[in-house]
Amino acid sequence: MNIYHPTTITQTEMRNINRSAIFDYLRLAGTSSRAEIAQKLKISLPSVTRIMDQLLQSGLVHSVGLEKSERGRSRELLEVNADDNLVIGIDLGGSHISGGLVNLGGEVLHEFHASTAHDHGEENYATLVSFLQSLLEQAEKQPARMLGIAIGVPGMLESRTGTVKLAPGLGWNDYPLLEKLERDIPASVILENDVNLATLGEQWFGAGQGVRDLVMVAIGTGIGAGIILDGKLNRGFAEASGEIGYFLPGVQFLNRQYPGFGALESVASGRGIVERATRRLVELGDSQKSSELHAVDVFQAAQEGKPWAVETIVETVDYLSLALANVTVCLDPELIILGGGVAGSAHMLIEPIKARLQGVIPRVPRIEESALKGRAAFLGAVTRVVQKHVDYLVVYNS
Repeated sequence: MNIYHPTTITQTEMRNINRSAIFDYLRLAGTSSRAEIAQKLKISLPSVTRIMDQLLQSGLVHSVGLEKSERGRSRELLEVNADDNLVIGIDLGGSHISGGLVNLGGEVLHEFHASTAHDHGEENYATLVSFLQSLLEQAEKQPARMLGIAIGVPGMLESRTGTVKLAPGLGWNDYPLLEKLERDIPASVILENDVNLATLGEQWFGAGQGVRDLVMVAIGTGIGAGIILDGKLNRGFAEASGEIGYFLPGVQFLNRQYPGFGALESVASGRGIVERATRRLVELGDSQKSSELHAVDVFQAAQEGKPWAVETIVETVDYLSLALANVTVCLDPELIILGGGVAGSAHMLIEPIKARLQGVIPRVPRIEESALKGRAAFLGAVTRVVQKHVDYLVVYNS
């Protein structure tokens, strides 16, 4: 059994904390001088100068000229070198794959989409490699350098080895993804849970900017959550934090087996919504099958007032309300962001969920729609790759 105890901080970790704080300040401020950063962050000017020189040398930061200070002296202005650094972000879904070539400022320069072959692991891997090669070809045409690749995987990862422990939507089980990519792709690759990657994107570029405690819930082929507490991504003991698709949305879900997808996913994911809607249609004598129906069709029919769809969406709101209530009382986030493929219909979910939770739990957090929508993982790739390059380590005062 591991025994955890308080630890001290090393000089290296202290430098990482300062470097992370300086980079974050510059990223949010747009431009700043060494003296201003030292004053605002209460770090000595020699320390700021030393760290800034390292960032300049790394190419992550560049000079944008001089300005006169209040005392009449000229001081160098610095900013994040957005245009000269590129990141490839990949969002692997159970039914699709999306990829983007993005600069450090969050500008998407190129974007690609393709379908994945559900449950066919090697076909999905071949699609991923072909997809990456296309994006790398686009990157080679740019004058900027390629900083790295981050891939969002819809499942449980072992970060130490890069093994996908479980990704049922892609047919991967104990799949050595990073090992295979390092053999086939001539670039640095980071693997991350797909919802974690999207959450990092919202934290730096979207609805989560300036929020220290947030949860992003992605509703697509499956359901998952990315959790940021005290400014840091929370992975959990077994790196399975946020697997809320396995929530039990009622006692009737006990003592049953859920192969592949979890109980909440079986009823409230895009697939679950379609399956419940299809059952209602069959009961009404409609022969339409789930393969002919998509979640967006159910939401559209509900807006049109069709009873079978309205009942399905009302039930979906009930299931999601239970899930978000549990998330809130356990984690106490300031903000919950709804994202994923179903996020386009979030306006039909958010207010009904908030109404159901009023008076039921001590505090209802802010619940908002994803600001980045389908690009959240692309921009999260920027966050993840940059954080690796600056040895990101963040600490906030209580």
